Amino acid sequence: MKDGYYLSAYIDINTQAHILDLEIRHDQNVSLWKKEGDHVQLIHYWELERLTGYKQHSTSFLDIDQARRVINSLLDTYQLSLNDMNEVWGSPGLDTVDDYHSVEDFPEYAYHSVAHLFSAIYSETRLLQNDNIIGLAVDHGPDHVNDPNVYRDNKYCYIGCIVKNGQIEFYPLYSPALLWAYCRLRYNLREGTLMALASASTSELLDVEEETFLFQTTGVLNNSYQVISDYIDGLEKNIDQATEQDIGIVFNGFDKAFDYQDNKISMVMKEIQKMSIRIMDLNVKNLLERSGIEGKDTYLSITGGFALNCPTNTYLMQKYNFKGFISTPCVSDTGMSMGIALYAFYKKIHTFHFSLGNSYYGNQHNGLLTVIESEPYQKHILSISEFNPEEAVRDLINGPFIWFYGRSEIGPRALGNRSIIADPRYNDAKTLLNQVKDRQWWRPVAPIILEEHLKEWFDGSEKSPYMLHTYHIREDKKNQVPAILHLDNSARIQTIKKDEKDLLYGLIEKFNEETGVPIVCNTSLNDKGEPIIDRIEEAINFALRKNFKIIYVNGMRVELHRHGEYEENRPLPRPLRTFHSVGRMKEIYTKLYNPFNVSKRALIFYYMLPDLMNRYDIMRKEDVQELENYADDCINKLRIAAFFDKIAGK
Repeated sequence: MKDGYYLSAYIDINTQAHILDLEIRHDQNVSLWKKEGDHVQLIHYWELERLTGYKQHSTSFLDIDQARRVINSLLDTYQLSLNDMNEVWGSPGLDTVDDYHSVEDFPEYAYHSVAHLFSAIYSETRLLQNDNIIGLAVDHGPDHVNDPNVYRDNKYCYIGCIVKNGQIEFYPLYSPALLWAYCRLRYNLREGTLMALASASTSELLDVEEETFLFQTTGVLNNSYQVISDYIDGLEKNIDQATEQDIGIVFNGFDKAFDYQDNKISMVMKEIQKMSIRIMDLNVKNLLERSGIEGKDTYLSITGGFALNCPTNTYLMQKYNFKGFISTPCVSDTGMSMGIALYAFYKKIHTFHFSLGNSYYGNQHNGLLTVIESEPYQKHILSISEFNPEEAVRDLINGPFIWFYGRSEIGPRALGNRSIIADPRYNDAKTLLNQVKDRQWWRPVAPIILEEHLKEWFDGSEKSPYMLHTYHIREDKKNQVPAILHLDNSARIQTIKKDEKDLLYGLIEKFNEETGVPIVCNTSLNDKGEPIIDRIEEAINFALRKNFKIIYVNGMRVELHRHGEYEENRPLPRPLRTFHSVGRMKEIYTKLYNPFNVSKRALIFYYMLPDLMNRYDIMRKEDVQELENYADDCINKLRIAAFFDKIAGK
């Protein structure tokens, strides 16, 4: 394997999906790598949502030419192009080789899940080569772009592994992510919102008979969604029939801070969370028994979208006393190009050295002076000065401010470089941040804490640089930081060390000197429905629209004024806002690729379930009505019509 540059692209190139605006891969991402001898380095990580403005970017490229143009524009940052890559992996049509994946190596396992596993277990090769690891890749289900027969061949969709002495063995797993994916469709709320709502209210069902659904494949076709739907129907029936006389018997009463529907969803999701923990507990128990190793001698690794379920991660770490937790900031499909690349290096050279180290591999945006001297921002700049920790603490005490620094973090969570920072000592801070972001009032705000103070504040806690763990605050500390706490006095924490983020560390250190609190509130820098902000002008636009007076940009303090004169009332367009490229030809192309007018609702359902492509062909008239009937029947029977109607109406 030659030294030089390699490109990994988790994208989709599909003219039909582009024209009809259908999802094949979501959270598409591209990463640039460099190999020198047996050392591998991640150079840059691009998440397309940051560039297009499409949250969880799922739009396919129109054709290979568009894909090449876009990727070459990204590589131009380094004065490189696709022609300079030794190999390109991840997306048929763009690939330059076809020997990088696991489809033939491990034909019984979905390649998508293999890539998830490798994104974490190979993120620190020093640990993989010298320690025991059990890894779990658990998400809703794999895409089929590189693995077209994944559903037809009934492959294992969820994979665990045991690593001993650098040797890896795979085993099938059960995934709780299907529970959450179904609930997202049923309640038309994203998984993170459902998780937050579960812990937000006090309402809870009592004495629910324990059930544990063990799914090794995904989707409607194996009736998994129907099983979940029937289970939730039963829970909701108990809630709907409950009266005050049932308090203490069927449930503990409704939380008066929430309306009826939110109480119902919260009670259901508490049961879903309990079942999720039982499923993951069984997975871990089985892997440990097979390996013959103990938790205290082993690292735990979890990837896939379910790895964002912080309470489950913490439960497993504490129950089995694992040696440590190995993961990445991009545990969801945002990390797929990383996993694709690390598996390719493993397959081709097997032993190599790589350390991810941190989460800051995204775009760097400089040129603050150029931005603030341009229209329309010039008249809104009151002052500009260098960062001073004492002044920054005064700013923080006076109200939230925007923090934009260095390269953007990768993955779905803001980890201190594209953040809104606030004082955690007053609950008003959480209220204000939720109002600014147009979120539900009960949504939690995460803390950033200096790592050396972690155990003073949170029970049973361990470092959590990527915000993947939830810990309960110590009883004597909870009244000091109400803004960061969930109803159960837990918080989803991020820890930082001095050598990782000097300026932010310096701010929190000085805040601790002044207040005795080594913690700040942190929420992502973005508006409702918008990806995390990537550029300076996007951050200033946000600040002016949302009435922030102070914004810190790459170590400079910018004071804003005359907010009422700012004319823009929405987020700025992103650099690749013209990603949809057919324009006036859309009507013609739509007739070409959907000649029999399959409804948008049925098309979305069709592309969500790749097995349907083996059953129906939307280019054949005789299949279309049957598909429409089947889709309508499933959608209505599963009680997920609201979700499909909303998406189809966009």
